[in-house]
This record gives sequence, structure tokens and C-alpha cells, in this order.
Amino acid sequence: MRRAAGTITLALCLAGVRPADAAAVQDTTATGDTLTSTADTLRHFRRPVLVMTEAEAPLGPLPPGSRYRFTRESIIWTSSLTLSDLLTEIPGVYVARAGFFGQPEYVMYAGRGAQSIEIFWDGLPLHPVGPDSVYLDPARFNLSYLRQVEVEVLPAKLRVYLVSERHESPDPRSVLRVTSGSFNTAQYAGLFQRRWASGVALNLAGDYTASDGGPNAGRNDQYLDLWAKLEWLLPDAPVGVAYQIRRQGQERDPRVAEGGLGVPARSGTRTEYLLKIFTGNRTDGLGWRGEAGVGSTKWGSDSLPLSQSVRQAYTRVRFARPSFSLEAVGRVADTRVRSALETKVGWVPLSGVVLAGEARWQRFTADRTARSFMGSAGLYRGPLSLTGQFTTGELLHAPAILTDSIQEVDDASVRVGLTTTVLSGSVGLARRDAFLPGPIPDLPDYPAMDSSVAATYIIADVQFRPIFPLFFTARYSHPRTKSADLQPPKHGRGEITFRSKFWRTFRSGVFDFMVRYSFEFWSAGTAGLNAAGIAVELPGATFQEWFVQVQLVGFKVFWNLRNARQSTAQYIPGLTYPRNAQTFGVKWEFTN
Repeated sequence: MRRAAGTITLALCLAGVRPADAAAVQDTTATGDTLTSTADTLRHFRRPVLVMTEAEAPLGPLPPGSRYRFTRESIIWTSSLTLSDLLTEIPGVYVARAGFFGQPEYVMYAGRGAQSIEIFWDGLPLHPVGPDSVYLDPARFNLSYLRQVEVEVLPAKLRVYLVSERHESPDPRSVLRVTSGSFNTAQYAGLFQRRWASGVALNLAGDYTASDGGPNAGRNDQYLDLWAKLEWLLPDAPVGVAYQIRRQGQERDPRVAEGGLGVPARSGTRTEYLLKIFTGNRTDGLGWRGEAGVGSTKWGSDSLPLSQSVRQAYTRVRFARPSFSLEAVGRVADTRVRSALETKVGWVPLSGVVLAGEARWQRFTADRTARSFMGSAGLYRGPLSLTGQFTTGELLHAPAILTDSIQEVDDASVRVGLTTTVLSGSVGLARRDAFLPGPIPDLPDYPAMDSSVAATYIIADVQFRPIFPLFFTARYSHPRTKSADLQPPKHGRGEITFRSKFWRTFRSGVFDFMVRYSFEFWSAGTAGLNAAGIAVELPGATFQEWFVQVQLVGFKVFWNLRNARQSTAQYIPGLTYPRNAQTFGVKWEFTN
């Protein structure tokens, strides 16, 4: 299957490849990136730009530090292979890795277990389906056809908005990525985009990835991810229709743990589609906008007695100005979250003041309901900012479990920030209520999780740039009381990056070079409860990583080495993470 799938993906990409234009440059339309990037000193060659469909991500004003944004350009300069990797940029995120690429990688945050993350795909909520129908595994979402990822940070939850690729130029664009590495790891990914002056746009992508998941012989993890998007946008007007479909076949062999059950096998296909129509009165996203859509998520597998599916429909109305936005959303579905109403508001009443709020009501299967409210305020003047947030309401950690009950929580946070060209960062406190997360079916050695206690977390991040090509970044999180399962205390990550375009030697925009050393550490905590109901210790650990990338016009070469010092530590006790796990490859981008 590996050879056939690789051939299909390569053919899909090569069908759209054109010879590289000597005047082609990297896309520079993305704005507001969270990650630091180097500026260009020469004026770019400007190509015709057509009106694009709007990114389905929060548009309204939010207090400083409430939103992280990763653009197409910044994502490719990280060592991230999956969405789980990318989310490590958020302070306090712990990725429970069951092994190398292809194994489960659940995101744990704020003592809420794997329930702490919500994922939206172009505005459509994504629900877990398949053998693990309780939580979403972000490792199953690759980054090959994402133009933008936005993360809205609440005191005890992350909302992740995946924005699929869009194309604004009449010239076709093609991208090809080939990766190899340790443990028979291989990736073949391709993307083709074409847009016509009539407003019709076509996007095609394929991503085949396979790995043994570690040094164990006789097993394999692989998936084939295909995506297509067809849209029509009325020229010079924000009126149109879009249809897209994503189909991912997953095959994962079981993995044996040290004295435990390990990770079960997975075999099946996840399919999602989304059809939406939209209209507005301005092309810049401001003013009135209306939208309606239908979508579906389905899992099909011979190993399950019945296929699982969630069918949804929604409508959205929004009014936006640069200093004010108001949005209302209504959703219905045939299972899980049967209906929902949501209202958001953002307002800048005075210069230096930002206010935001949200109210949400949800009705689940088995006649369960939940209400929640959020409010935030930010003050900023010059390089300084002060932000406060609070959330209160009811949570249901697993709508698919009919016996799961509502839990009431109250959370709050306060953060002080500094933003300058040399030194930026923030430090804050987050008070999070007690919560009982459910177990993760993909980790059967931990059939239960212990209830977290109400705790105050110290959260900090810093970016230091002493000289132009050199960057230091660090993130840290620490509960002042007992830590939650798979949420280790004194958890941090640091990076040292050297990135330069060597302007005195190469014309700006032609050459780019980066080398990054990073490390992640944590002190001893707990990983969950075993079959006897006894807490399992999560030993303290330190992991180190190297990443190197070189760009020459539209051609990139990269090399990544994880667990570089060959640590014997584990992200999940009993599931060894391999030593010197390396990947390397190339990426081409063609624009004509």
C-alpha cells in the first residue's frame, strides 16, 4: 500500500507542477503571525491578487495575548509534523506522545485532560469518531494543506481554528514535499491550487505518511490523507459557495508496552465534508456577513460493528467594524451536540482598552444541557499590556458517553505583557477549578484519570532578540498545588534560533538559513490510574531537539533530530520514545 499511495500522491502534485518562475517569491500576504520571522529589505515583485474567501477564524477584537496565529510561512519554518507539534508553542501544553510519528499524541492542558481542546475546520466543529470516539487526537491532522492555524486561549481551554488553503493569484501554485527518516518513516505530500478570474478556485492535496513508530520490528503506522476544495466567489463581492471533502485512511498496528497493554490497533477511514454559502457587503471582511452550511464527519471500519457519523448544519450572522464585532451562531446535529447557540462580542471603547465576551448554550444527546460564559478585558499602552479573563459554566467532557454528567467549573486568569523589538513576553496566573477528566481509550493501561484539584498556575513566556539573526524563546507552566495527570509540574520549553538571509551575500528573498536547538523539560508528576486504581508516576525528563532548514528561492531542505541526547525518558510511562529519531527531506514550491 505504501508504494501505491506514494505514487498516487506524487501524481496528484505533479499534475499541477510548472517550471519555477525566476521572479517568483514567497507569499507575503499573511499578517499577524505569532512566530518571529525575518523581514525582507527589498520590495517584492507584485502579482495580481484576486479576492479570496474569508478565513473562518475569530475576527473580532480580543485582549492582548488571547490569540496565537500561525501562518503558512511560519508553519514551514517549524519542525512540526502534526498539529500536536504545533500546539507546543502554547505555554502549558503537554503532548502525551505514545511514540514517534504515527502514534497517538494527545494534547493535555490546564488539568482538563484531552477534553481541553476544541478543533474547528473552516468553522465546522470536529467531533471524535472511530475506536476512540471520546477525544480528538491532533496528531491525525497534518499541516500540508493548512494556510493558517489560530488558537484562542481561554483560562482552561484551547480553541483551535484550522483554515484550509486558499489561493489569491491567477497563477497556479504547486507544492511538493518528500520526507524520509528513522524507523522507515516516509512522507509524500502534494498540493495544487488554481484560481480563475471568474471566481472559481480549485485546491487539491494529498499526504501519504508511514512509519514504524519506533524501533520495534514487524509493525507499521500509515495514513493516506486526501483533500479537495472547490469554491466560487463572485468577483469583487464577498458572495459565493464552497465545497470541500477530506478523507483519511488510517492503519495502525498494535504496540506492546513495557509490562502493559500498549496501544491498540486502528484501521478505518475518517471522511468529512463541508458545503457552505456566504454573502456580505464588503470584500475586506467588515460590515455584515451571513453564512450557512452543512457538514458531516463519518468513520467507516470493518473492525467496528457499526459506522459512526455526525451530521451538522449551522448558520452564522456577523457584523464587524475595526473596533467592534458581534456574531451569533446556531448549530444543529443528529448526535453528540444536538443543538447549540453562541454569541460573541468584541469592542474597543477607548484607545488602549479591549473588551470581549461570549455566551454559549448546548444541548447534548440523552437530554443533557450546558451553559457557559466568558468575559475578558485588556489594557495596553505603549509596550505594556494587562489582560484578565474569566469563564464560568458547565462542561461535558465526552458527549459520546451517554452516562457522562455535567461538571460545573469557574476559571480565571490575569496576565501582564511586554512587547518590544528586543524583549517580549508575559507572565500571569491562572486559577483553574477542579475537574474529573475521562480516560483515553487509545491508552488502555490507564483506565481512569484522577480528579484534578483547584489550582493556581504560573504561566510565562519570553522572546529575546539580542542581535538580529539570534532569537531566544522560552515557555513555562507550574501549578502551585498538586498537578493533574499528564500535566507535569515545572514544565517548560526553550529554543535558541539562528536565522539569517545573509543579505550582504545573497539578494533578499533568494536565500534563507535557520538552525534551531530546543529542549523540553518537566519535573515528576502522575500519568493516571492503573487497573488497580493506583496513581502511576510520570518521572521527570528532559528532551532535546535540533532542526536545520535552508531555502533557495522556492526550494527548501530540512533536517530534524528529536531526542538528540538519547534520553530514556517517556512521555507516557511504559511507552518508550525512540532515541535519535530523525527526519529529513525537501520541499518545492512552484508558482507560474
